[in-house]
Amino acid sequence: MTLSYRRPTEDDARLLLDWRLRPDISRHLFTQVEDDIEKQRAWLARSNARNDYHHRIMMVDGVPVGYASITITHAAWGIATLGAYMADRRGRTGSAPLNFAHALNHVFYALGLRKVVNQVMADNDRVLRGQTMLGYRHVGVLKDHAVKEGQAYDVHLFEISAGEWAEKRLKFGEYADWDGHMWPPG
Repeated sequence: MTLSYRRPTEDDARLLLDWRLRPDISRHLFTQVEDDIEKQRAWLARSNARNDYHHRIMMVDGVPVGYASITITHAAWGIATLGAYMADRRGRTGSAPLNFAHALNHVFYALGLRKVVNQVMADNDRVLRGQTMLGYRHVGVLKDHAVKEGQAYDVHLFEISAGEWAEKRLKFGEYADWDGHMWPPG
């Protein structure tokens, strides 16, 4: 099983929109998405033009299985946030669950940032558990912070620094970034 990444194009608008509209994915997103292919294409064009936004379609054996993004939230401080979702079960088996390692390698080595701060909806149990397993530190809860469809949700905050990831990634043994560049320890 081979895990790889590619930049989304406007031709991916329908695929990404269909994924984003799925209830199992949309319920954990912070934004509401309309079923409007032209808005999706426009979003992709804007996203691809940004310097502070990096995104990829995750592939297993050449088949799209999910989406991941890095948003640089404070360039001067070197801080970003990660987002990802798996739309296909193949993205949860074999080497595919190690996609987070490639994303963190991309943040800290390819982009040279120093910290990731993630926000996770309180009802996203699997991601909440996974953040700690990956080496993130839980730093707090924003009570009733996000509002979707009139309902307020708590949001958990997690962070990991470049130094913490440099140590933690040794456990996983994954040294490639999204573009396949290797960043060996040392």
